[in-house]
Amino acid sequence: MNVIKIVLPVLLVLIFGNCSGGKKNGLLLPFLALLNNPGTSSASGSTGSTAGNTGSSGVVFVSGDGSGNPSTSTSVSTTTGSGSTAGNSNSAGSSSGNAVSAGNSGNSGDSSSSGNSNTSGSSGSSGNSNSSGNSNSDGNSNVSGNVNSSNQSGNSDHSGNTAGGDSSSSGSSSSGNSNSGSNQNGNGGSGTPTSAVVVVDDPKGNPSFNFNTTQSIPMNLTILDKGSKPVAGASVLIYDEQNNLLFQGVADSSGKLTGTLTAPTSVGSITIDVTIGGQSISQYVQLDKVLAINRTIRYQIDLPDKKVADSDGDGVADDTDIYPNDKDRCTELSYPNEGVYTLAFEDLYPSAGDADLNDYVVQLKNQEDLNSAGKIVRLRGKYQHVARGAGYRHKLMLKLPVRVGATVTYRREDGNGKEKVAKNSTKVTADQLNAGIELLPDSSSTLDGQNANPGEVFKPGHVATVEIVFDTPVSRASLGSFPYDTFAHVISTNKDIHFPGLYKNGDGSDSYLDSSGFPWAILVPGNWKYPYEKQDIRNPSQTGYSEFSQWVASKGGDHKLWYQHVSNEAKVFPVSDSSDFLGYLLLSVRKFAILYAAGLLGIGGIALYFLRKKQIRIA
Repeated sequence: MNVIKIVLPVLLVLIFGNCSGGKKNGLLLPFLALLNNPGTSSASGSTGSTAGNTGSSGVVFVSGDGSGNPSTSTSVSTTTGSGSTAGNSNSAGSSSGNAVSAGNSGNSGDSSSSGNSNTSGSSGSSGNSNSSGNSNSDGNSNVSGNVNSSNQSGNSDHSGNTAGGDSSSSGSSSSGNSNSGSNQNGNGGSGTPTSAVVVVDDPKGNPSFNFNTTQSIPMNLTILDKGSKPVAGASVLIYDEQNNLLFQGVADSSGKLTGTLTAPTSVGSITIDVTIGGQSISQYVQLDKVLAINRTIRYQIDLPDKKVADSDGDGVADDTDIYPNDKDRCTELSYPNEGVYTLAFEDLYPSAGDADLNDYVVQLKNQEDLNSAGKIVRLRGKYQHVARGAGYRHKLMLKLPVRVGATVTYRREDGNGKEKVAKNSTKVTADQLNAGIELLPDSSSTLDGQNANPGEVFKPGHVATVEIVFDTPVSRASLGSFPYDTFAHVISTNKDIHFPGLYKNGDGSDSYLDSSGFPWAILVPGNWKYPYEKQDIRNPSQTGYSEFSQWVASKGGDHKLWYQHVSNEAKVFPVSDSSDFLGYLLLSVRKFAILYAAGLLGIGGIALYFLRKKQIRIA
């Protein structure tokens, strides 16, 4: 306890001290949660009956019927602290301790229990379980609704009369949640009161492979109270394994929240935090073959009515609102959260190229400002020309298929920070955004050299900074997922080169995969060291990336970090890790953030050491 008293004040100073413009990153919140709930793979008290899901204490997972309700085959009884149970409550004869009963269990004779019904620890049912009173259940009945039973313990007498529907012990019954009486201690199957049942309707399958190194996962959440009424204003934050924020939003008046998560394909799991009145529950979701997150969160407890500080009235609490005094913005999402992505183009479209992926190379980073409804208010980007391993000339363009106009603010510097185009703002129409706006001009004027041949020393190219403020917020569905429709216009051939997955031919084939199924454009996380000129990345004898072909052969399932593993440094260009462009990484991060992060890690390590030591002593 003394350690916590020391650690928490220091954490607060580190988090809130020296804030720049009142902004909050939001990424420190999960760290604080670790002090109370270390580890995410096996959260104490959670029930992960649905594969790939665990949660914070008291969160139970069941498969859904597609409409936000537990499916019949996986109906669940989950007893709460006051004895309330969700789904179909089923008591079986030979249960003792923390019993788990099947959805359709029979209450007769020597019945055994299995499945998802969670009976509390001290219910003490054993042997031939019989219930006295006006019990209406027979052999294989589904007991559901509000079952009110008193003083269940030892060998209670369970009569054999049944009438389908609600089972009534002690004479009374009502629909909804089952309420157990005095000797049931209200613990779920894990020995913890059930706070929420998460109904999982996530579709699964194998996503189409288009040489993507990022995944975009649609998300649809519905949040209901224990009376099945929508919960408006619930705050939702979603993080990856490294606590990078992937999404933030607020449930609307119907309790719904929609959006899209975009992350590298190497991200294998996410955390979904739902906060109401300052109290949170968490879900830990394995993303293997998950195509979308479709869930209904059904609370089994009375929700707090505590009002939290919300200075701008946008429904997002100040402590998680990056813009606490701006009602039009609450969240800042970065792609990537740290570092940059690399865009690499082959420029011979529609003819196949030599697959060295260095004809036109650009590093970029994008940021989005979202409002509380999850719509995009403004889009920011920084784009640096890195390589031109070809004789053709190019321009970098951005096409946004939205129905609103915008104000575009633009400036450009050379690789040494010298201003080339002064900051200026221009109004553009929806038609202009649909056609595409210029991000970087003629590639023959934005890079001194090629940065593609052995012996060359890396020279940073021009850097363009762009901000697009939409006239009205736009939905993710209309804007598209990162990197949106960013494309190269080849001036020399008057051809546009887009990423795969965006355009189809008349026969349904992808317009931007060649006859061998190879793309003309690829997106790679980090300061990617692309192959030297004429070195085919698909040929293991020529490439520095021996895992690339295996990644392609597995359709993206294996070797997801192929771009980090260089087998032959002599075959790739030594891209600098210290380009001036990297200064942009700290644009939205609090001053001295690296120092703070190091301090947090050190303090967290000390805290966890003492906590574990204390746990050992208790054990």
